[in-house]
This record gives sequence, C-alpha cells and structure tokens, in this order.
Amino acid sequence: MKKFLAIAIVIIFFAVNGCSKKGVREGNFVCTMHGIHNCYIKAQVAQCIGIDEKTIDDYYLFSESGIGDSSANESKLKSMVCDKIVDEVMLRIQMVYSDKQFQRWQFTDMSLPVIFRTFVKKGSRQEMVVIGFVKKDDMSPKAIIYYLPLEYKMDIIGREKNNYKIQPDW
Repeated sequence: MKKFLAIAIVIIFFAVNGCSKKGVREGNFVCTMHGIHNCYIKAQVAQCIGIDEKTIDDYYLFSESGIGDSSANESKLKSMVCDKIVDEVMLRIQMVYSDKQFQRWQFTDMSLPVIFRTFVKKGSRQEMVVIGFVKKDDMSPKAIIYYLPLEYKMDIIGREKNNYKIQPDW
C-alpha cells in the first residue's frame, strides 16, 4: 500500500508540474531541419518525422521550450527532453519492479530510439521548442528492458531468476 501511495504521489507531482507550465501555442514554430513544418499542425509534424499522419498517435511526445534560438539553448533543451524521457523510463521500471535497488541506477547510455526535432519561432522574441518522439511500443516494460544497458539487464535477469526458482539448485 505504501508503494502504491508513493507511486501515486509521483504521478500526481508530474501531472501538476506539467499542467502548471504555460503552453506556447501562438505563432508559427517552424522546423529547423526542413524549414517548413509547423509544430502545431499534426499533419506537418508527421511529415517532419517521416511517418504517416494516422500513426502520429502511436508516439509519445516529450517537449521543452525556451527563449532564444542558439545552438547552446537547443542543446540544453534537448538535454532536458532526454531527462524527461529517462524519468518516464525509471517511473515505468519502478512501477513494474518496485524495488529500491533501481534507484541507484544512473543512465549514461541508453539506446532507446528517439526522434528529436527543433522548432523555432522568429520574431521580436525568438522562442524554441525541442520535441522528442518515442514510439509507445518502445515504452512498454519489455521494450524498456531491451534498450537498457547490459549491466541493468543482468540485474533484472538475476532478480527474475531468484524470484521464480521452481526447483532447488543441486
């Protein structure tokens, strides 16, 4: 019950934190890669990442926005998007395994396929939005384990082996 309460509090925290930010939905944010796609038009976003518009709903979107359009700002925003994705991955791992040992994990390398796009709004106040697209299938528990670094996979496999011993080791 305590674990459920802790997970519920974390989910509520992220929901409140996400809702408290003011959305940037005004103006024409254009893709820096192609120079024509607006990030608020679903069909154009699908074209930008090279998929069919009908399959855009099969992706999770993680985004961060900021002021300015420098490469340093883009790098910072991309890093923040990566942090959001890692937080989501860790939350999902903790929901499945709910063990404190996973809290010591520190991701330095993870091969989860993410498509990043940067959108810039030119004007009196230049703004930037970096969006990371992750397939929903890649965020399933089985897929997450597939994309983890080897030492974390081995940690999980060792737990599974120890938790489900049917016959004694002779």
